[in-house]
Amino acid sequence: MRCCNDDNIYETHGYEAGNCGTRSNHIDNNPVGSGNARGNAGSPLGRRDSRVLLSHGDGGLLTHRLVEDVFLKHLGNAFTGQMDDSARLPLPPGAEIAHTTDSFVVDPIFFPGGDIGKLSVFGTLNDLWVSGALPLYLSAGFIIEEGLGFAELEGIVRSMAEALRSCGVGLVAADTKVVPRGKGDKIYINTSGVGVIPPERRMQRKALPGDRVIVSGTVGEHGLTIMALRTNVDPGSLTSDCGPVGPAVDELFRSGVQVHMMRDPTRGGLASVVKEVAELSACDVLIRESQIPIRPEAQELLDLLGLDALYLPCEGRVVAFVGPGPIPEGWSEIGEVREGSGNVILETKYGGHRRLGLLEGAPLPRIC
Repeated sequence: MRCCNDDNIYETHGYEAGNCGTRSNHIDNNPVGSGNARGNAGSPLGRRDSRVLLSHGDGGLLTHRLVEDVFLKHLGNAFTGQMDDSARLPLPPGAEIAHTTDSFVVDPIFFPGGDIGKLSVFGTLNDLWVSGALPLYLSAGFIIEEGLGFAELEGIVRSMAEALRSCGVGLVAADTKVVPRGKGDKIYINTSGVGVIPPERRMQRKALPGDRVIVSGTVGEHGLTIMALRTNVDPGSLTSDCGPVGPAVDELFRSGVQVHMMRDPTRGGLASVVKEVAELSACDVLIRESQIPIRPEAQELLDLLGLDALYLPCEGRVVAFVGPGPIPEGWSEIGEVREGSGNVILETKYGGHRRLGLLEGAPLPRIC
């Protein structure tokens, strides 16, 4: 089993490199609401209108066909194929375990650069990567609204499978629920991830005076893309940055720089993440606006909508607080940590200064 481009930790403990996706557990199904499967079982999924019925959540014939024909078709492996009530997971002896969970309710569920399935995989794996962990396993829970099209559902599940394969991570357990029409909004997904933190990737988890603040790419694109769609504005060539941060994190650790802390700037954006770290570390942080990387097409849309990229979520970026040493290509230095008491100051392009705080009130809910 291989994750995060680091073969040794897995091969040492008997994992097969590159085979993370062939081990995985159980997809459990229980109904929310009621349904009648009779008269709808003629096709493989019993779907006369190619949409999810309440009967697909009742634990009976249609539930089993839903699991086999959609979920196991794309996400099946040695773990999920066992159909047990829990997954028994091998872990390296003495490993420090990282565990995270996240829920995804993004609207719309398909957007330029991704969809809710891809987002649910990378969103959770990214939380592990920025903790210094090498992701091993993922579980998923699906809340599906009656009436969701099977083409949409299978597209989401297929997207999740492709994202997992690209990272060498296996799905080990899953659950589905179906709620009545009007009691949900198409589909919600919860994912939990487990990884191990090698000794050489254990961070002190706070910033220090003298640290540099660096970011792994351009910012604000996921939130800006979603908000454009929700406000009926054409995003043009702009797409969400939804993707894995593992390669960037791996490269950062390999560079030899002292990595003290990392975060992924999702909800609340770059400004909120830096503010949280400043308060946690009891330090001040100076951010230079002129050094924050923003795509030109994103800046045009920001100006049109009157939005601040510092508070828009990213879904494929890392903010790191690092000490001495070279930083890899593709990372941008945007500020520095100073003695202080948790303040974040933005040095504007025009030489002025303004204080940055936590995001107060989401400009648009259900962004991820």
